[in-house]
Amino acid sequence: MNTLFTNIARLSIKMRIYRAIQIADSDAGQLKDREILILELLRIQGSMSMTQLSYFFPGLKLSTLSMDIKRLRVELGLIHIKVDKNDMRIHLITLSEKGYGKVAGLRTQRGKSYVPLAEAIGKNPADLDILNRVVEKAIVLVENEINKFAESKKPDRSSSNQVVQEQEYV
Repeated sequence: MNTLFTNIARLSIKMRIYRAIQIADSDAGQLKDREILILELLRIQGSMSMTQLSYFFPGLKLSTLSMDIKRLRVELGLIHIKVDKNDMRIHLITLSEKGYGKVAGLRTQRGKSYVPLAEAIGKNPADLDILNRVVEKAIVLVENEINKFAESKKPDRSSSNQVVQEQEYV
């Protein structure tokens, strides 16, 4: 079991390095990891207030997140901020058309980064089935851990039930 955990950690690190190399070589290289995550979240979740978005980054200061949002809006034009029609005190963050295009490009790039991994795994249906079941269990575990951590960091536990929602990736 120890070898398995070591190999998972090694694969994780090597895939992050490989993706970083690919991103640095693309037009996404100008984005920080957290900015990419913000764009992905807006694509998956839709419009969100700053408070709702902050639940996905527990422990991160709101001022830091605000600076990321400002850069994505002002410098890069990847998001818009609009007033919520139901509560004019709330400003909703949404992807711009350019932002949707950027996310589509990031997903395409991410898909390409998994090609060597898929080739290494091979095409044996039994192997693929086992790997797929393991990955699905890992996704559920990680989602649960993220949601527990985010829930523990909420200042007012009754204010939102925002959770990570898995959608198609790649």
